[in-house]
Amino acid sequence: MGLIEKIIYTEGHLIDSNLMRQIFDIIISDGGAFEIIDFQIGRTNDEYSKAKIKVSASNDLEINTILLKLSSLGCLIDKEQEIVLEKAPANGVVPNNFYSTTNHKTFVRHKSKWIKVDKLRMDGVITVENDYARVKKFRDVIKGDMVAIGLAGIKVQPEYVDRDRGDFGFMSGDVSSERKVQLAVDTTAELIKDKNKKVVTVAGPVVIHTGGATDLGRLISNGYIHGLLAGNALAVHDIETNLYNTSLGIDGSSGKPVEMGHRNHLRAINEVRRAGSISNLVNEGSLNEGVMYAVIKSGIPFSLAGSLRDDGPLPETITDMNKAQDDHFRILEDTDIVLMLSTMLHSIAVGNMIPARVLTVCVDINPAVVTKLKDRGSMQTIGLVTDVGLFLRLLAQRLIE
Repeated sequence: MGLIEKIIYTEGHLIDSNLMRQIFDIIISDGGAFEIIDFQIGRTNDEYSKAKIKVSASNDLEINTILLKLSSLGCLIDKEQEIVLEKAPANGVVPNNFYSTTNHKTFVRHKSKWIKVDKLRMDGVITVENDYARVKKFRDVIKGDMVAIGLAGIKVQPEYVDRDRGDFGFMSGDVSSERKVQLAVDTTAELIKDKNKKVVTVAGPVVIHTGGATDLGRLISNGYIHGLLAGNALAVHDIETNLYNTSLGIDGSSGKPVEMGHRNHLRAINEVRRAGSISNLVNEGSLNEGVMYAVIKSGIPFSLAGSLRDDGPLPETITDMNKAQDDHFRILEDTDIVLMLSTMLHSIAVGNMIPARVLTVCVDINPAVVTKLKDRGSMQTIGLVTDVGLFLRLLAQRLIE
């Protein structure tokens, strides 16, 4: 049996973004071969490079595997081929050959024109109705929805590393140690000072335990943070700290355990439930400092997602995971920058909801966590191995003082 050959097309900042090397690596590592038929190199910062490549493999499985992987890098098999659609057979069920979305900007060719896909997120499917294409999660698919199958008529546009790399260029995709913390803080501050940029923070309870609550609250109150995503624990320990000056039963001033302090987070939950909500606790004057106080007073949207570990939970905590995902996605829409502050699993979940164009700043004391988070698919990421309380203090000083 002879070789199976396909022609692929790709364009963009192929050299600066290392895309050509990635394309070649995929073809070779998966048992294929390639021949460059045409390659035009962009001669200015704004001009894209273009390539036409013949890909060959020994069987259908190999060639299809290669083409699937190359599609996520922006390679197109046929510039004029239309998207192939098939009806969803039931609610929450899609055709077997469904196309699984990436977090990169995506277009579909429908009725002889390219349409931008809306509601972009990873691990969803594309549905098309009239001239509107969007991403849906499996659970949101309705029987009869027209779902994209295969690779035909689907064009992915990866985020490119421009020749003029801008503010993030000095350490995009890097994991920084202490020696770069101040530089990273300065760069982050310059980026979020732009009031036209939407900044959302996903934060874990470590922010409270390391003394970062005051500075995160100041950033919110001064208009630098436009949305907060967290779990039940961050809000509980923030409220505990500001009602009883303890965090996990440890005195905030002396650093020593407080007698019966282990129940203070439960007392905080009880106070919120007595008031009816965090907002009511603030409005009645019982809570007048901290992260949740700043959130309520500034009016920014927030979403608290529950878990199996939660005490309480607080009245605002969403215990239905589907609703929590939807609520997070709503707040993340049109976001420009996400600060991921010492909460690995929550940050990974958020990373799956945002397009690759979003700038992310990942802060954790554990290098392995930072590395895992920076590998979630964004071309523009700062990874900081440092104490999150220190990071927030330096950032607040840089922006406010």
